Amino acid sequence: MAGLIDKLIITLDEMNNLYEQLIESGKEKRDVIIKNDIDSLQKINDNENIIIGKTLKLDKKREELFSDIAFVLNKEQEKMTLTKLIEYIDKQSEAEEVKKERNRSEKLLAELKKTNEGNKVLIEESLSQADFSMNLLRGSLSGRPYYCDAMGNEIPTDERLFDTKQ
Repeated sequence: MAGLIDKLIITLDEMNNLYEQLIESGKEKRDVIIKNDIDSLQKINDNENIIIGKTLKLDKKREELFSDIAFVLNKEQEKMTLTKLIEYIDKQSEAEEVKKERNRSEKLLAELKKTNEGNKVLIEESLSQADFSMNLLRGSLSGRPYYCDAMGNEIPTDERLFDTKQ
């Protein structure tokens, strides 16, 4: 049993290290989005996809370890969580290490979520500015005023806005 717990601790540590890499990548991405450097953004996204692939493999390994630990403890695997595992092994020396990795995961995932939400806002603002610029460009090329409704659909403006014949 102790060997399974040790493998789980190692797996959780590796996952947390990957989460830290994703956070750093997110911070780099923020700077690249602000600079509007599309090539660098693509490289960062490619690197993140590799990291996410590694995370998925480790998550599968974690699930397999949970299954094995649940079998040894004679518990249902579907209900096995890190918190429950800590309760089950509370008297063992590994419990504190599992708790430490769980707490680290929670903090890192919260920070990763915050970083990703910030980047999402920046991307949305950037897209909004690009859309505004395109609307201005289309309006200036047509030689007539150009307006859009709330959905971004063009509103025809064949008539003058002000009727000068009264």
